[in-house]
Amino acid sequence: MKKDKSLLDGAGDNTRLAHIGNDPSDYHGFVNPPVVHASTVLFPDVATMDARGQKYTYGTRATPTTDALCAAFDALEGSAGTILVPSGLAAITVPFLAYLSSGDHALIVDSVYTPCRHFCDTMLTRMGVEVEYYDPEIGAGLEALIRPNTRLVHTEAPGSNTFEMQDIRLIAEIAHRHDCVVTMDNTWATPLYFRPLDFGVDVSIHATTKYPSGHSDIIMGSVSANAKHWPRLEETRITLGICGAPDDSYQILRGLRTMGVRLAHHQKSALEIAQWLEGRAGCRPRSSSGAAELSRPRYLEARFQGRDRRLLVHSEG
Repeated sequence: MKKDKSLLDGAGDNTRLAHIGNDPSDYHGFVNPPVVHASTVLFPDVATMDARGQKYTYGTRATPTTDALCAAFDALEGSAGTILVPSGLAAITVPFLAYLSSGDHALIVDSVYTPCRHFCDTMLTRMGVEVEYYDPEIGAGLEALIRPNTRLVHTEAPGSNTFEMQDIRLIAEIAHRHDCVVTMDNTWATPLYFRPLDFGVDVSIHATTKYPSGHSDIIMGSVSANAKHWPRLEETRITLGICGAPDDSYQILRGLRTMGVRLAHHQKSALEIAQWLEGRAGCRPRSSSGAAELSRPRYLEARFQGRDRRLLVHSEG
């Protein structure tokens, strides 16, 4: 029997995580999708092959296992489609290759994940794309950096290591006025705590190696796009021959089931540490400029005296 998806409307995070990407009607009654190991797919006849008359055509394009994981991320992100790639870094580089061409200008947040910066400074630059880094707290000042050839604005919030919060909605509004694609690395927050597409982002990126896996034994990335930018993302993935493996996809699906419980405990522990730091000499807490953007967490910042490093944690309310 096919699930009534309306039953999940208003359900809690853990209930939703237990059910998404898990429809027995798609898998002949199995509660969990099977691990489908397949590369070559047979067609019943030439007419079916010519008309692409069956869903699965080759292992790199999709399998029932990878489809189940993509469906789960679409449910979490509110996206039109999701691709799976072999790593979190690939989840950044594939969209860049999808939306940027020689002669384009890309704005990349200065607090970006370091391997992403390396890709921009080497391969992307060699391809003829001009890369410019901007202050994560630039806000409305981003408009002054937009050029006629600016095609992409990449965001990350919280920023890697320094944990600045960006005004994502404002940045997306500015970028869209100039017809730029907005991508966001949302690995830190996950779609449980922040849904980028709800704030105007076009493409949400995750290192599913981290929280969705949760057990430090899988390397994978996911990229979820809105309806406007989904077709080019999927076409680029197919052209590059990049795909997620079925065993890894199954393990990520399993990890998703407990992600809500794990993140709730991370949140509790991090808040206790932040509250302890607030009472220590040399720590000066202040609220973060981007806190109002998040749907549930409130971010607290503790700046260490004499160091330009920040600690951000979140609490309910």
